[in-house]
Amino acid sequence: MSSSVLKLNTLPVSQGNSIGAAFGEVAVAFRHLASALIQKTFAPASEQVKQLTAFEEAEALRTYAAEFQAQDPDFAQDLFCAADRHEIEAAAKANATA
Repeated sequence: MSSSVLKLNTLPVSQGNSIGAAFGEVAVAFRHLASALIQKTFAPASEQVKQLTAFEEAEALRTYAAEFQAQDPDFAQDLFCAADRHEIEAAAKANATA
């Protein structure tokens, strides 16, 4: 017959049950989270979203379309055409107001 011993208390005495310390760490983590959320929520709009020009938007769409070129060339071609149309329409509006 054999027997086994299972040690249930594997933490050193200095790291024993310190519920107060655990709550303190949770409170600090919550404070950091709340601070980050408040900063993100109330940040000025100019910092959150950069307004892109029509050319930059069209270039971003072309880059996105290039990712689909190998898998779905028809869809990629549609995206390339949409980028061209967007850029041409923006140029036409700019010329109309000038």
